[in-house]
Amino acid sequence: MNEQMKYSKNDTLEHELQAILTQQSPLILTQKEKEFITKIKTETEAANKDNVTRTKAYLHFYLIHPEIHWAFLAHMVSRNGGYNMTDLQSSLIKPLLTTSKQVHLFQFLEKANAFIFHDAYPQLLIYKKSVEDNTPYFHLLPTFNVSKFMIPIWDYFFQNRAESILLTHALITNEQQYVEKHLISLDDTKQSVFHTFTYLLQETLGFTHVVFPYKRYPFLRKYSLFGLEIHNFYSVQHRIDIGKRLYKMLFSKRGYSSVFNFATTQKHSASRSDYWPHVFSTVQDNTKLFSPSLEQVWESVHHTYPSYKDWFTSFSQVQQVKTDIKTEFKDITKDIIHDLNVMKSLVNMKKVIKS
Repeated sequence: MNEQMKYSKNDTLEHELQAILTQQSPLILTQKEKEFITKIKTETEAANKDNVTRTKAYLHFYLIHPEIHWAFLAHMVSRNGGYNMTDLQSSLIKPLLTTSKQVHLFQFLEKANAFIFHDAYPQLLIYKKSVEDNTPYFHLLPTFNVSKFMIPIWDYFFQNRAESILLTHALITNEQQYVEKHLISLDDTKQSVFHTFTYLLQETLGFTHVVFPYKRYPFLRKYSLFGLEIHNFYSVQHRIDIGKRLYKMLFSKRGYSSVFNFATTQKHSASRSDYWPHVFSTVQDNTKLFSPSLEQVWESVHHTYPSYKDWFTSFSQVQQVKTDIKTEFKDITKDIIHDLNVMKSLVNMKKVIKS
């Protein structure tokens, strides 16, 4: 009986996703809804100041609504986005890049981080308000230029709040399709930024892991790392699959509690010294690798967000949203140490060549 009911619910969701593709109903707003929309836009803009404020906002929301697993995944992935931004000014990567390339890569990383937050955070705040009032407000999502794909997804979750995995997969799909549509697929990104990003950071430097700090045993002083090495960043489906795998690893029995403890006790500065202070430092000296905080090296950026172009144009784009991805918990501490040694060698070689 339960299986039959589950099938019926999923069948209804599929029907609603197909139906909303052709829905053209005009949205008429009440005065209360207009005020609510303005409040959300103001809160989103304030929290979207930089990588540090975005990362903090994701965690704050998750602590209030732990059923929204995506918020914690977004917090941890956003931490990694911050690390990548400050890496560009670190003692390992800065010597290998020209100033213009540092700026271009930072702008790409910052824009991707900001675009996702701009699209996702209003969804979280609408859910928060819906829970508070016990009334779904997800019909308001189009006023924030959120894909219509998310309307039946949020409505479904509001009625079935045990479906955290489905919601997480849907949000991963939505955000990757969003940045694909509005950033990664653009000719300017491909030609002037994305090719450089792929070649330098992935093919040459090999410094493209997403890392989650954890302790194998609670009594240990130092954190180990688990996560994934990112390749084939061009493919939107591959990025979606990576998101699903990271989610599964993050919420595994082996990883979750330790990572959660790290996230709630270690303030995010975007320096890698947040998790490995024995290796990295925000102060330049000869004993540790220099990994600055975000505020030390990059100023806040004002973004202009794209006009609304919904990526959801065919049901075939989301047929795999419920599909799980098989993955194993992988400790990558040794891989990261190996990468650091390789990069040290590259920097030393460049110093020798210059001299």
